[in-house]
Amino acid sequence: MHHRKVEARFGNMALLQELVATAHRHNIKVLLDFIANHVHIEHPFYREHPDWFGTLELPDGRKNIRFWDEFRLTTWFEPFLPSFDYLGSAEALRVMTDNAVWWLKQTGVDGFRHDAVKHIPHRFWRTLTRKIKREIERPEKRKIFQLGETFGSYKLISSYVNNGQLDAQFNFNLYDTALYVFLTPAADFSVLAAEIQKGFSVYGANHLMGNIMDSHDKVRYMAYADGDLPLFSGDAVEVGWQHPPEVDHGESYRKAELYLAYLLTIPGIPVLYYGDEIGMTGAADPDNRRMMRFGEQLTAAEKQMLLGVRRLIHLRKDHSALRHGDFQTLLANRHCFAYLRSDMNERVLTVLNKSARTQEVRIRLPEAYGPQTAVDLVDGQSTPLQDSTLSIRVPAFGWKILEIR
Repeated sequence: MHHRKVEARFGNMALLQELVATAHRHNIKVLLDFIANHVHIEHPFYREHPDWFGTLELPDGRKNIRFWDEFRLTTWFEPFLPSFDYLGSAEALRVMTDNAVWWLKQTGVDGFRHDAVKHIPHRFWRTLTRKIKREIERPEKRKIFQLGETFGSYKLISSYVNNGQLDAQFNFNLYDTALYVFLTPAADFSVLAAEIQKGFSVYGANHLMGNIMDSHDKVRYMAYADGDLPLFSGDAVEVGWQHPPEVDHGESYRKAELYLAYLLTIPGIPVLYYGDEIGMTGAADPDNRRMMRFGEQLTAAEKQMLLGVRRLIHLRKDHSALRHGDFQTLLANRHCFAYLRSDMNERVLTVLNKSARTQEVRIRLPEAYGPQTAVDLVDGQSTPLQDSTLSIRVPAFGWKILEIR
């Protein structure tokens, strides 16, 4: 176990460097998952430098374990995972930030996904970002991207997102709202539209947050969509052990693809957790970390969903408005959500239908754009607009993405 060696069960440094170089040749960027909050009790850092870490015992005799908010900067995740005390140890701060920079230089990766950001003081993130700018970004003229993980309020999450700290964090508050709206038939899309607007006001236009459907800490979307668990169930861990979810309803794949159509067309950075693209199911950790399956291991329904998600990814890649355009809600009700993304090159309209029936939708486009025609970006079909209004049929649990001309 060494802080500057690749775990032998995964390979070695040469293989990691080859992986990164191969990804770069295919225009793919690579992030490392950097855990700066804690190590295992058998790690040399803890055995040789116990003064770098906080103590497990609180003054009142309690064990300082999983006090996520009350003692967020000192709490241990488990009795075997001591947390660094960066406010009490300048040496720990120096070593760990230097180590992060070393991995960037040694491997050529393009940044980090940072674990447990809120449990680490701002001093650490400012120090790390300053070193990255000074030692890599300016002399090597390459951008290092830092994406953080924080569960908490908008205020707490945003406090780590600025030019001196992280580029972005996972947008968990938007995720919670989206989950509720998409999976609750009576919930109105106007609630989700308001949450998206709140994110603009809190994080600003310069910080594109990471948007998710699933993660290693969350129940899989498919388990909710397929009816295996009620939303935000407290029994998700037990269900994972006793009754692991399986997908029983074909329409659940359409529900999952619909959510990904939303994820890949809203402002921000879509972060797909492995298996999202095939509708993988799973209850809480560890059931949400099943082995990935490929090729002929997939069912016909999974293959069909994979094709749909590939199509969505290519649409995002091919249309700049879906990546960088502004955002305007045009329709939001219990069944449908329609929004326009616009940049200097194009205007792209996304229409989502979460209901179990085909919806006839009328959407009025901004007259200032002089809209004449809507072109379906999947099948190429053109629909003329009447008085700047589009009339369109959207299938049950379906989506439409159209260019407005």
